[in-house]
Order: sequence, then C-alpha cells, then structure tokens
Amino acid sequence: MTQNTGTPTTVVLVRHGETPGNRDQRYQTYDTPLSETGRVQAARVAERLVAAGPFAALYTSDLERTHETARAIGVALGLAPVTTAALRELDTGDHKGRPRAEVEAEAPGWLAAWVEGGGRERMPGPEGEGVAEVYARATAFFDEVCARHPGERVVLVSHGWTLAVLLAQIHGWDHHDAFAERRIALHNTAVSVVEVDADGARRCLLLGCTAHLSETPGLPLLVSEVRSAEA
Repeated sequence: MTQNTGTPTTVVLVRHGETPGNRDQRYQTYDTPLSETGRVQAARVAERLVAAGPFAALYTSDLERTHETARAIGVALGLAPVTTAALRELDTGDHKGRPRAEVEAEAPGWLAAWVEGGGRERMPGPEGEGVAEVYARATAFFDEVCARHPGERVVLVSHGWTLAVLLAQIHGWDHHDAFAERRIALHNTAVSVVEVDADGARRCLLLGCTAHLSETPGLPLLVSEVRSAEA
C-alpha cells in the first residue's frame, strides 16, 4: 500500500462506450461488445484521460463492453486493466439478451414500476440482482481501491446503473431513492470525478461529463481544469 501523504485520492469513473444493445434497447449479456460508435467514444475518452494523466491504476468490470473500453484507455495510459466482477452491471437475470420491448409486451409497466420501487426487487431468475446487491459490491470495491491507492489517481470503468448507485452513495443519498428518482443518468463514456480525503470524506467534482464527445472544445477535462475555471 502506498503511504498516505495527505493528498486526496482521485477516482475517475467512466461508463463504457455504446453497444448494439444500448441502441436496440436490449437487456445486455456479459459478452456484448462495443459498437463502432462505442469504439470511437472509447478512443476519445482515452485521449481525454491521457491529457489529464498520469494515473496509477486502471480497474474495470470484467464484462466485454467495459473491458473493451478499458483496453483502449489502458493502451493510451500505458496501464494494464485490472478486471473485477465487483464493477459489473446489475445482473438482469432471465432478461439478459432480451429486447426491453419484448419484456414490456409480456409484462406492461414492469420495468417502470421496478425502477420507481428503487430496484428493491431482484431481477427474475437465480442470477438476478437488485440495487442492494450492486450497492454492496460496488461501494466495497470503491473503498478498497481508495485504501490501496491513498493520494494517487486511478480510473474505474463500469456501467450506467452500477455507477449511478455508486455515485448516489458518494453524494450521501439513499441509493434506492436516488435510483427511483433517476437522479443520475450517465451517457456512454461519461466521466465523473471523485476526491476522497485521508479521513474518508468524499466529494464529487465532476458528474457525467461528455465534453470529449463534443465537436466544440473548451469544457474542463478533469479536476485541475474545473478548479481553474471556478477560480
């Protein structure tokens, strides 16, 4: 473990690039790859992180769409992605691979009611998860990373629902309420930045930024640029 110098730990959270399943509104499988658009997005977010580096480590969900995004980032940063199941997307159980429209036709209003209930119910099937399961594994891994890299800067690549649950915890919100109210919605390759002090205090400095996908440059890249703009 790196000795703590009193410098905050900076954790950059990145959602994966676009997939065919995102376009088709499908509950995605573990092996869903990026689309061509998603690969372009991954290259752009990698360029953004190079400009904001250096970073000490790169962690990613072990699902294909996140790992593919992390590989692009890792090549750019000169880091080997470390995979973990803790950063996986919420497991949709028996719905995996099915179009959302098909599930909706079978059970009208089910998904909306599930979200409005804060994801408390587990998805159908033995592998299905609810928000509580995602919260437990994602927040525990976040704490583990911060303990492993005190005062350093690291990147975590994960998924929309998982990152929304994690960021709700960082904001101090009830994760079920935040999920039900859809307080956090992250575009593909959206970048969020969290700082964690030695005493465990944490703050979100940037939330869901996709400046790297814009044709109009000039938005802040990361923390230093945000602070300079606010000064």
